[in-house]
Amino acid sequence: MFKLKKSKNEIINKAEELGIEYEAKYKGCGQCTFLAIIDALRWGGLELIPPDMEDRLFSGICILTAGVSMTGEGTCGAVASSAIIIGLALGIQREGQDDSVLRAGCTIIRNTILDRYFREYGSILCKDVQRKYFGKAWDLTSDEMSKEFLGITRGCTIMQTARWTTEIILDELEKGNVRLPA
Repeated sequence: MFKLKKSKNEIINKAEELGIEYEAKYKGCGQCTFLAIIDALRWGGLELIPPDMEDRLFSGICILTAGVSMTGEGTCGAVASSAIIIGLALGIQREGQDDSVLRAGCTIIRNTILDRYFREYGSILCKDVQRKYFGKAWDLTSDEMSKEFLGITRGCTIMQTARWTTEIILDELEKGNVRLPA
């Protein structure tokens, strides 16, 4: 049976800490949430992807930031990257894809991270989340507004989403639903 190196609470707390640390360093919600979750799980003994794959995925996930390409019009980057990581954890395969595994994964995401966003922020859309969290939304395609936004975010939804998603993955691990590394 698979054994973590750290306790569930230690790993969840580490994800939150890394979310704050990475936001100061890397800025965007998509990439910071992604890195915080992956690195906290690795720290705790669960490596979902190897570091070189993490570096490769980072480039694509950066573009999910702030509602896709900083438009604010799409899904919050923290939500999008969380869904990607949950999918990675569940191990849905391209070859021989089992529709029941895909449907179960979608159900897990809908009933956990999406449900929490709808309860907390009323939406998963970036601009809606900004309005609920900060009381206004910014046009992050503007360098000036982006700089203003980054000056006040202090983790934005990154730290909370990293915490929630790490907990969700660890819960699924306990249920035997996480595809363990070979």
